[in-house]
Amino acid sequence: MKDVDRLAMRVVHWAIPLLTIGIFVVDLLTPVGIAVSILYVIPLLLTVFRSKEQEPFYFCGLATGFLWLGLFLKPQGSAILYGVLNRMLGTSVLWILALGLIRFRRLQHESAQAEQALMSERVERAHAEGLMMEAQEARSYADREAVRAVVGRKEAEEQLLVSQLRLEGIIESAMDAIVTVDEDQKVVLFNRAAEQMFGCSTQAAIGQPLARFLPARYREDHRHHMREFGQSGTTSRKMGKLGTVMGLRSNGEEFPIEAAISYIAVEHQKYYTVILRDITDRKRSEEAHQESQRQLSTLIGNLPGFVYRCRNDRNWTYDYLSEGVSDLTGYTAQEYLVRRSISYGDNTHPGDRERVWQEIQAAVAQHRPYETTYRIVTRLGEVRSVWERGEGIYATDGTLSYLEGFVTDITERKRAEHLLRQSEERYRRLIAISPYAIVVIRGERILFANDQAIKLFGAVKADEILGKSVMDLFHPDYHPAIRERIHELVEGRAQVPMLEEKIVTLSGKSVDAEVSTARFVDEEGPAILIMLRDISERKRLQEQLRKTERIAELGTVASGMAHEIGTPMNVILGRAEYLMDRVTDEPIKKGLQTIITQVERITRVMNQLLSFARRKTPERVALDLKQVVEDSLEMFHERLARSRIRVELRLADPCPMVLADADQMSQVLINLVMNAVHAMPDGGTLHVGLAPEPQLVKLTIADTGHGIPREAIKRIFDPFFTTKEFGKGTGLGLTVVKGIIEEHQGSIAVESQEGTGTTFTILLPKSE
Repeated sequence: MKDVDRLAMRVVHWAIPLLTIGIFVVDLLTPVGIAVSILYVIPLLLTVFRSKEQEPFYFCGLATGFLWLGLFLKPQGSAILYGVLNRMLGTSVLWILALGLIRFRRLQHESAQAEQALMSERVERAHAEGLMMEAQEARSYADREAVRAVVGRKEAEEQLLVSQLRLEGIIESAMDAIVTVDEDQKVVLFNRAAEQMFGCSTQAAIGQPLARFLPARYREDHRHHMREFGQSGTTSRKMGKLGTVMGLRSNGEEFPIEAAISYIAVEHQKYYTVILRDITDRKRSEEAHQESQRQLSTLIGNLPGFVYRCRNDRNWTYDYLSEGVSDLTGYTAQEYLVRRSISYGDNTHPGDRERVWQEIQAAVAQHRPYETTYRIVTRLGEVRSVWERGEGIYATDGTLSYLEGFVTDITERKRAEHLLRQSEERYRRLIAISPYAIVVIRGERILFANDQAIKLFGAVKADEILGKSVMDLFHPDYHPAIRERIHELVEGRAQVPMLEEKIVTLSGKSVDAEVSTARFVDEEGPAILIMLRDISERKRLQEQLRKTERIAELGTVASGMAHEIGTPMNVILGRAEYLMDRVTDEPIKKGLQTIITQVERITRVMNQLLSFARRKTPERVALDLKQVVEDSLEMFHERLARSRIRVELRLADPCPMVLADADQMSQVLINLVMNAVHAMPDGGTLHVGLAPEPQLVKLTIADTGHGIPREAIKRIFDPFFTTKEFGKGTGLGLTVVKGIIEEHQGSIAVESQEGTGTTFTILLPKSE
């Protein structure tokens, strides 16, 4: 039996840390809202079998640390408040159980001490009763010797003296108090144990009434009982037969005692001998044991479920059951234990019965605890979810005696988990489909980024930006403003106005973004939610709108100018040409020619301005762009040869047709070729390329001229902006080209480097 106990203690010794670590791992792997903390009750209850009284307290401290550490290590979410409440409840249950177990261990220890004391007292009582019997035998022997004194007085006196000495030795060495009184209940014998019990010396007790050592309220009843005993004819009553009586010490303290009584008659005098035993410690132990049992019963009754002991059969026939079963199933403990009108097997949901049976049998076969979750059907037909933890109790030969365990209702937890999953899924979908990039930071470090944020910053997966400083994702020009905004939010400001800022993607590209920030607080402290939206396209459209508005204004001005300036220019031109035909003076004719040239130039500018402002809607048809390129270059054949410009053509054959207006495409080519000629005053090479692209056709026109300054490239398509010398360009040619290309749903881009040349790339949609 001792070997089995040692084995059980060894199993418990290793089971507690292994279970604790296992529960901690399960807690880390489950969502924050699931009340896994209740599982720490299992190893806590196992500490009852350990030898150290304070072990539940130490374990509870460790479990509390693991419980909150698990919450700290989990990813955070909207259900974190539920997780905090759950762990607060779990912590409270653990500490209540720990305090109850410590109290139970203490009371159990005191009860064991009391039982040892009781056993010692029983031994002492048996010893005292033996001494009493010896004393009685000795007294009887003395009486017989006294009778024989008539025949041999001297010999009898000697033997009587020996008997008295022996009796006195026995009485004085007795551990129980021995008191003898006469018929008047005056003390005639008071041994050493009686002195210690009542705190009164033998000299002070001899001759005093026995009532002195009894509380006043019991004295009259005591005299009556002594008188009845003397008249009953019974010579003795054993210890305990008189029940429990109260004694009175010299200091006024009352205490419980058990007594044995006997009497003898000597020369017509009755002497009553009482053997007394102080049972204060035993009473205290009994009361402590009762209190321990009461506290344990209260603790079990207050558990959120019920404790059971049952047989290992498919009905789970109960031999013990706490009252909590009524709250869970609707059936009373009496219906399970006494009337047997219902079995817990009947309560188990039909869909779970076989699974639960197999799980428990597998655990029992391996002599390990079992743990399972299943459904039950209550008296009212309600389906509830429960969690059960138990283990088999085995005989010394290893056979299973019965099962013991605990069942608790987890219906609300299951419902909460379901609602939490629904809520998490709902918010996950909202975040996933949000048009905004969403980032969460704490202490400038990024904790979360949704798919839009990953896409916005040019990442492939979230790990590429998680953990980075938020400053790494914003343009350095905005860092001071961002730090100030973070400071305001952390200090308590709930939200700051939406601003336009520049972010930097992982590839280093700057992107205009609209940024909104708000503060929230979770269990780890303040955090900041950042919502971003790419507004590059919006800003491009706004810029285009501004240009369109300027062009519209320009058209209005151009129309007015054409009316106000065109007529006078025609008059001036006509008069100048008239005078040219009638004068012969060469200086005058030269001046008139200058007037005619400048007026014609003004007229061309006005016509170009009107063409730009009043551009007709393109008539888009399937167009062979290769033919347009060849026709346009043919127009410049002599000019190119005179300027020593060589032409290189890379025209794909065949090349898909484009959907475009032939006249406007010719205007585009003429403008771009003319710009290339102006860029190569000392000659060079003009490269013209035409190639298909997916759904598009690419037209490339490049020169080897002086190139465009870097700061001018951004404004190259602005109206009236030109890099040519004064009087050699209007600044409208490229603006017209860009407008035509965009009206064709195409795009135009320019690349240039000073001293090496310029390349214009045009993309136009294919014709179906």
